[in-house]
Amino acid sequence: MRTILILFILVLFTSCGKNKTEETREAIDVALTYLSSGECREAINVLEEVRGGNDPVYLQVLASAYACLASFDEIRFIDHDLSNINSTSPGSILQSISVLELSPESEADSFAYSSVRSGINIVLNSKKQTERTAEFGSRKSGDMGVQALILSIVNFGKFLNYFGNVSATGVKGGGSGTNSCFINYNDPRAQALTGISTGACTGDTDGHQELVQSTAVGKRRLCEGLMLITNIIDILNNIDLSHSSSLSVLEDVATQVNTYRTTAEAAGLGTLINMTSQKECETHLGTPAHLLDMEYLYALVFETGLQ
Repeated sequence: MRTILILFILVLFTSCGKNKTEETREAIDVALTYLSSGECREAINVLEEVRGGNDPVYLQVLASAYACLASFDEIRFIDHDLSNINSTSPGSILQSISVLELSPESEADSFAYSSVRSGINIVLNSKKQTERTAEFGSRKSGDMGVQALILSIVNFGKFLNYFGNVSATGVKGGGSGTNSCFINYNDPRAQALTGISTGACTGDTDGHQELVQSTAVGKRRLCEGLMLITNIIDILNNIDLSHSSSLSVLEDVATQVNTYRTTAEAAGLGTLINMTSQKECETHLGTPAHLLDMEYLYALVFETGLQ
């Protein structure tokens, strides 16, 4: 009995003596063990108990744990899905992303989508890629950027697939839903586009019933869709992928998606297309004129890009 008591006291003193960095590193190690066995929730619990702050490795592992809940496998995605992204034109990128392996969705804010969204928010941490580089250095911020980029592509595919109501080949309006446009359009600039170069979207009142810009949920979803593409653009423009043969395909993606930014900026939508903060975007849409700008951007980028 005395021996057990002594051991208990030693363990108690040892645990009390750990500093925050040691606790965080230990939690990361345990969480990685859980993740290797697919025990996602257990990994999250261990990591959230220590609250590792802005430690970049901690943030990445926690983001991976949430993505794990969506059955996301980073290695499979890099080896299998990246090669299926068609980067020959801006439109082919959106179409191919909308039908990647994890893209099919049957409901808004699904568990898989929400889990990946949590992972994205953790690793992005409301910062631009240049801000992460200033805080963590180029190597660690590059790792974080790649992870955020991959997760953003996954959820962008889900967003395009569901709200674009795509067919099995990525044709907008060809799915099991009833809509042929992302949203209903009130903005005259957007209305001038529908039916000209927006594929199946030939009217102004055939938007997805769960992407209604007059509601708080609708504004949040509109911003999520835009923030996915703006953060993809931001990351691709601020990290070097040329050294990685498996990720070099994304350099071609960068060339094409920048076309969307150039087009939006030329149309006077530079504020929106360069915005990377979800919170800032939702606040921005509180102004009626800005909400009309968002409609115009959706017609210009989402409708024209995905046909």
